Amino acid sequence: MENTWRFPGNGYTQDQGLDTSDMETFKKDPIASLARELCQNSIDARRQNAKGPVRIEFKSFSIKRGDIPQVELIEKQILACKETWSTNKKISDQLEKMIEQIKKEKISCLRISDFNTKGLVGVSGGDNTPWHYMIHGSGLSNKAATSGGSKGIGKFATFVTSYFNTVFYSTVTEEKEKGYQGICKLCSAKQEGTTEKTIGIGYFGSSVKNEPISGEFNLDKTFKRSGKTGTDIFVLGFKNPSSWKADIISKILESFISAIIFEDLEVVVDDVLLNKENLGNIVYDEGLINKPSRKSVISQYLLLTDVEHRFEDTIDFKGLGQAKLYLMEFNSENEHLATNGCVMIRYPLMKIRDIEKITTLPCSAMCIIEDNKLNAMLRNIENPQHTNWEFNRIEEDAKRAEVRSIYKQLLDEIRTIISGHLISSDSFQTEVAGAGNFIPGDDEEKNGDLQKGILDTPSITTKKVKSTELKLKAYVADENGDEEIEIEERIRKELEEHQRKTGNNSKPGTGDRREGHFGTARSTIKVSELKGMSYRLMCINKKLRMYAIVFTSDFEERDVMLELYALDDSGAKTQVLILAGTINGEQAHIINRKRIQFSIRKNQKIKIEMITDQTELFSSEVRVYACR
Repeated sequence: MENTWRFPGNGYTQDQGLDTSDMETFKKDPIASLARELCQNSIDARRQNAKGPVRIEFKSFSIKRGDIPQVELIEKQILACKETWSTNKKISDQLEKMIEQIKKEKISCLRISDFNTKGLVGVSGGDNTPWHYMIHGSGLSNKAATSGGSKGIGKFATFVTSYFNTVFYSTVTEEKEKGYQGICKLCSAKQEGTTEKTIGIGYFGSSVKNEPISGEFNLDKTFKRSGKTGTDIFVLGFKNPSSWKADIISKILESFISAIIFEDLEVVVDDVLLNKENLGNIVYDEGLINKPSRKSVISQYLLLTDVEHRFEDTIDFKGLGQAKLYLMEFNSENEHLATNGCVMIRYPLMKIRDIEKITTLPCSAMCIIEDNKLNAMLRNIENPQHTNWEFNRIEEDAKRAEVRSIYKQLLDEIRTIISGHLISSDSFQTEVAGAGNFIPGDDEEKNGDLQKGILDTPSITTKKVKSTELKLKAYVADENGDEEIEIEERIRKELEEHQRKTGNNSKPGTGDRREGHFGTARSTIKVSELKGMSYRLMCINKKLRMYAIVFTSDFEERDVMLELYALDDSGAKTQVLILAGTINGEQAHIINRKRIQFSIRKNQKIKIEMITDQTELFSSEVRVYACR
């Protein structure tokens, strides 16, 4: 049988267009999709006993038009497509551009090669094999739960980067199989001598069964595989915009930097090597990292490498496995690097999505879900691009609610751990005046009431690594407002009323407990606001309406009163009711659910945790008065 291009008939069934759903999935960002999908596929194909990382090469080159196997048949088929759809302007315009590109004497190409992988097993025959799924499958995959891909359409990311939708695959497997095949993905076209149209896809193969051709295939004269196991992909008519190299490097680092740091992956993009040793220089190179990816890439790099200055935690979902959480605070000089979110990564060390606005404080976080049941559960609900988890992919209501609840619990634990570190940290410093800082909920929590989780509260193992350089003290300064005289008078009256009702002059607050300093007459109490101190307010648990205030005292006072106000968009204040609370771990003394009474010492760090009446997150003002 002759090795040639064949475009099979569709048996008078369905006509295929150019803009099919599998192609459209990756057209939004073709270069980024190419980088992400092929790195994922190569990691999934890692040899079981491989030593060292999986290596992937992206190499651009040019060839003469005549070097493409039977290029005239591809051009002929494109012309047939154009004639068939001449009255469809959209399709006709697209095909005209293909004809323009394939007629060029010099054709740009891209080679993607992987090493330390198994190759595409089954090239010598068989239906239920990786080779068959790659060449003849759509929506078919037999990858394990630990794989990055599972939808069976990632291969179409290569076609959208080709001017005339043509790709060659060549592989060498561990079983010493060698074979190659070309695919040209066009649209249905009328066949000569019949009214039947083609299926829209052509194969360069060895028989009418569109079987692969034995041996290795190579268009790049600078490259030799020399029998090493792995796969080579050749994109013909590569759409190579001037920024293609930076686009690929940026997406690889944004999506797989953890795999590179943990030495599971090594990538070469033309002449740029991405490995653990040289990332320290590359992540800060503005010529190699696109601006939209820069903050994410640098933050992930710091979280993965700066062990001394990060918090480390383990979230244990009993029966489902563990997830690791890394958190790093940033001082005022470096806060431009903070994402204020958490990047979600799952085994095999592939970024899926960002949880944005975990906090408004300058920090970055990373959650790595390990090789376990939780990983498999989330993998099954990923979208085809592997950029989000979508619960509506689960048809059964009870199962969907269960998985959603588990995921929500994971996010709740992440938020709780992050807020716990930040409110207890003695190493932050900002000078943001006025409003407090909170942890907003994820958008997915707004989609209606979620069913209660089926798990017990996950156990948390925390390893806190103190920072000696990056971390500074960070607070939110209070605002001086109006009504000062009125507030002071009200506090003084309430204090005297409290003493009259209790019948004693002792102070029931926490900290330095001294008695007999209130006196019994109104004239013995003087109230004045303690100005100049800075406060930081954070939401600990929105559902339970729990908040924390942290500050360091600049004063030595036997008695102080703290009030908390919620501010609306116009700046109007409403006093927050405090239903219960603790001060540095001891029960707080709360007067009329409006004020907390306690004592302070100079340079003492105060942490107040409280349950409020606020059902929604709010901007705040904190006031502390001395009662002298």
